[in-house]
Amino acid sequence: MTLPSAARTVVIGGGVIGCSIAYHLAREGRKDIVVLERSKLTSGTTWHAAGLVRRLRPSATLTKLINYSIDLYGALETETGQATGWTQTGSLTLATNPDRLTNIKRQVSLGRAFGLEAEVVDAARAKQLWPLIETDDVIGAVWSPADGRVNPSDVALALSKGARARGVQIFEDTAVTGLQKKGGRISGVEVGDHVIEADEVVIACGLWSREVAAMAGAHMPLYACEHFYILTKPLAEVQALGKGAHLPTLNDQDAFLYARDDVEGLLVGCFEPHAKGISTRDLPADFSFDLLDEDWDHFMPMMENALRRIPALERAEVRMLLNGPESFTLDSQFMLGESPEVPGLFLMGGMNSTGIALAGGAGKAMAEWIIAGEPTMELNEADIRRFSPEMNVLDALEARIPEVLGRHYDNPYPGRAMETARGQRRSPIHAGLVAAGAQFESRGGWERAVHFGGEAAHFPLSFGVPAWRAQVGIEVEACRNGAAILDLSAFGKIMVQGPDACSFLNHLCAAQMDIPEGRIAYTQILNARGGVESDLTVQRHGSETYLLIVGAGEVVRDLKRIRETRGDFRVEFTDVTSGYAILGLAGAKARAVLRATSNTPVPDLKSFHFAPVEIGLARGWAGRLSFTGEEGFELYIPTDMAMTAYEALLDAGASHAGLYASGSLRIESGFRAFGHELTPGTTPHEAGLGAFCAMGTGFVGEETLRDHTPARRIVSLLFDDPDAIPIHDEPVYFGGAVVGQITSAAWSYRFGRSVALAMINAPLDQLAANRVVAGFEVEIACTRYSARAALKPAKEAF
Repeated sequence: MTLPSAARTVVIGGGVIGCSIAYHLAREGRKDIVVLERSKLTSGTTWHAAGLVRRLRPSATLTKLINYSIDLYGALETETGQATGWTQTGSLTLATNPDRLTNIKRQVSLGRAFGLEAEVVDAARAKQLWPLIETDDVIGAVWSPADGRVNPSDVALALSKGARARGVQIFEDTAVTGLQKKGGRISGVEVGDHVIEADEVVIACGLWSREVAAMAGAHMPLYACEHFYILTKPLAEVQALGKGAHLPTLNDQDAFLYARDDVEGLLVGCFEPHAKGISTRDLPADFSFDLLDEDWDHFMPMMENALRRIPALERAEVRMLLNGPESFTLDSQFMLGESPEVPGLFLMGGMNSTGIALAGGAGKAMAEWIIAGEPTMELNEADIRRFSPEMNVLDALEARIPEVLGRHYDNPYPGRAMETARGQRRSPIHAGLVAAGAQFESRGGWERAVHFGGEAAHFPLSFGVPAWRAQVGIEVEACRNGAAILDLSAFGKIMVQGPDACSFLNHLCAAQMDIPEGRIAYTQILNARGGVESDLTVQRHGSETYLLIVGAGEVVRDLKRIRETRGDFRVEFTDVTSGYAILGLAGAKARAVLRATSNTPVPDLKSFHFAPVEIGLARGWAGRLSFTGEEGFELYIPTDMAMTAYEALLDAGASHAGLYASGSLRIESGFRAFGHELTPGTTPHEAGLGAFCAMGTGFVGEETLRDHTPARRIVSLLFDDPDAIPIHDEPVYFGGAVVGQITSAAWSYRFGRSVALAMINAPLDQLAANRVVAGFEVEIACTRYSARAALKPAKEAF
């Protein structure tokens, strides 16, 4: 078979991910697809994957993708005649401490939102399900009967066979040596001296993906770690199960272990807390179906854990210690989507040891994204646009990625933060926040102050009452009745200028942008389906000049959307995020404190207006708005003068507040947040923001919204029991049926109990009458808690 000179779509990588993308593209009717594999199919990470598939995952997106994968793997055998090795063995997850038990119960509750049933069992039942384990320290477990395993290589071969049957051309032993662009868009793939012109290129090269993406100037921040598991020779205890019988997959996360039977023996793997990174620079150029050197010294602490949990291992003869490299991302979620830097270049990788389980669903999601030009389902947590180019710094990856693998089995406590690669992006007032006792979390590379009680008010972490509750209460009080500084400098700032600035923004944004100078408009950017791609405020600084203030994690996606939407509009846009600090000043005394910083009068601003101000020795401007829902301002100050303005505010009597305080107030006030209540699959009407849509201005998504009657709505929930502590994603019940999920939750200092926002689909008729409706229940770690709901903000409704 000869390499073509042109193709509609070229997929680089013949592992399970690349094969899945090609298969789903072809199944959706896409023609003229080429797959290029530098060695043989499955020769990278796929062939040595353990093949475990667990349905229950900590997020709605991952659960949906994996459930699709399981259904697909069973159907592929019938379709292609190629076995995938799918075997439904079930899985058993052990807990040896109360927090682990809470965490796995939370996953059970999440699964029930999707009709997945799992059973919480005691140690005796766990022993029945896995007779080889020691259970003296087990305090509970979760049995998930619908889970199973596959043969990773067979899955990839089945996908490739199905792709070939639909016309996909697959070329092995074909190494890509370069990528070409025309006018900034991907245009071709170089294989030595041969060029394949392409409309789209997909990179799915496993741990080599970062380097291949760099050929086109695209950023793909992932890095590899060594991943270990042992294979034993046959064990009598496993042979006694009988021919064709299998043990469930075993997860002992407190001991960092997973295990399953394998060819009458055992496979025991680990996510050890002190992982080993591996650079592709240290791998041979022809690394294919290869493994890294055994490292028994590194594996022995995990082996000791395994010997304690599975005493039969003491009699087992180890066949091999397998050490294979796998790629991970900075935040332990995989990435997919169109490169923000290079149109037409699609990227998928960093599977974080879940590639086999995710391959079917993620491949389908990517194929649909390529065809539709945007995601067709909720993919925010995996969307590559969450990573800015600054996050693709090699030193950061080399420091962070081993920690990501090492914390793979950590309990996902509220307040948990990575410790490595910290301090990459710091606010201009960072030093002042440190001096004030700030506790920071790293979010999108930025150091963000979450509260001001320091480590003493942060640890130990818990799923119950957090250590910072009292401290955050002090900060909430300051935001209401004092004057609290909230550092918002991580917000993105995008300047839009030009003769067509107003008309362009009316096309890009849902709200009316033809506002007077000195005004601020709240708006959303929508996709063609009417879903929210971003929410932002827009300031008009001149007849042809606007400033967009966007969420800290929305800058890359908003810049990409602006580029794609600009067309023939005569506008220029510039990311000026690093040029300005933003200091929120919230509370009843905010105006008095601001007035005390300067001899220049503070303008008497109406809500959503802005004007110049002097703050001590600094000049900037103030906007009359606050994301806390309390009285206050946002102060926009050039970066080089931010510290002097901050010091002037402190001297005038201001105090501090962090993200936890503002989050509590936001939820009480019913304010929606992108990534929570607002997503690309949520319309403004569903979010209760239809009033902000200026119908008739021709904005993207308007046609979809014109006759849109929402079948679900965001509501405020107030819990009855102060012991209820939701976090996010918990299922909401009404009349005994699941009607939705929590989108955001926090402790309400106003009510002395938890308050939340949730997306629900019933009973909308009762809620529409502006009534407070009782009878809701929220399931948290397998316990139901009663709550009341209303369409209005909690602080107004309850």
